Amino acid sequence: MQLILSCQKGQKKAFNKLIRLYYPYVSKFLRKLTMDEKLSEDLVQETFVKLIRGIDRYDVNGEASFSSYLMAIAKNCYFDYMRKNMKTLISIDDFEIADRMLPEDRLLNRIEMAKIMREIDSLPYEQGEAIRLKYLERYTLQEIAEKFSTESKTIKSRIHSGMSKLRTKYANK
Repeated sequence: MQLILSCQKGQKKAFNKLIRLYYPYVSKFLRKLTMDEKLSEDLVQETFVKLIRGIDRYDVNGEASFSSYLMAIAKNCYFDYMRKNMKTLISIDDFEIADRMLPEDRLLNRIEMAKIMREIDSLPYEQGEAIRLKYLERYTLQEIAEKFSTESKTIKSRIHSGMSKLRTKYANK
C-alpha cells in the first residue's frame, strides 16, 4: 500500500518498483489472453502507461485489490484492441465458393455480411465478441472462455443470448 501511495505522489522510483513487481503477472495474463507474444507486449506497455496516467483513480482504501485493478486495466486494453482491430477470418473453402459465384451474388453476400456484422456490433461487447470468435474465427468454447478468463458455460450463455437477440432483430425486419 505504501508503494502505491508513493506512486500517487509521483515518485518515479516507486513507479519503477511497482512495474518491476507486477510486470510478470500482467505479461503472463495478456500472453495467455492474446496467444500472441508481440501483441501481448504492446498491451503490457499500454496497460502500464494507463496505470501511470490514472494511478490517482485507484482508491487504496477501497474494496478492490491493486492487482485486480491492474488486471482490469490490462483486460480493458485487450478489449479496446479487439474492438479497434477485429478482423474476420475467411477459410480457403469460402474463397473457393466465392470464386464460383456471380459478381452480383458476391456483392449481395458482402452487403448481407456487413449488415450482420453491424448487428453483432450492436450487441453487448461480451456477446458480440463471443459470437465472432465462435462462428467467424471458429474458436472452441473452451478457447473463448480462456480468452475471457471465464467458464465455458458462461461463454455458451453469452452466445445463446446474443444469437437470440440477433434472431429477434432479424425476425422484426
